[in-house]
Amino acid sequence: MHVFRPDDFRLADLDRVVQESEQAVRRLTGVFDGLAAVRGEGEAAGGLVSAAVDGGGMIEEVAIDPRAMRMDSAAIAAAVTEAVRAAQQDAQAKSAELLREATGDEPPSLDPADVGAWMKDVAEAMGAPLPPDRP
Repeated sequence: MHVFRPDDFRLADLDRVVQESEQAVRRLTGVFDGLAAVRGEGEAAGGLVSAAVDGGGMIEEVAIDPRAMRMDSAAIAAAVTEAVRAAQQDAQAKSAELLREATGDEPPSLDPADVGAWMKDVAEAMGAPLPPDRP
């Protein structure tokens, strides 16, 4: 992707930048569609308890095999928790893979410190300093 440098900008670059932006929007639209379809699955207690979650980690389904009823209630509860966590981790891994495919090996960071540093770099490149940090 093109790195914008105001001091080295040529009008001929504008068309390329617009095309790259349109491609990025199409890729991200596909990612959002893919993220909406993510389903994470997990199991516990040797497969007697299973869970499924959506891409956001919200529980869609929990299934308990009748044979699990031989376990005490604390063990069943622990197995349900384990299956849900495994499903959430599966959904998170699938979502991260979709982002990696769309953005390259390293998904963009949403860490406030990283975003702030990026904004500061852009502001300096544009010659307009950012306002001072707030307490």
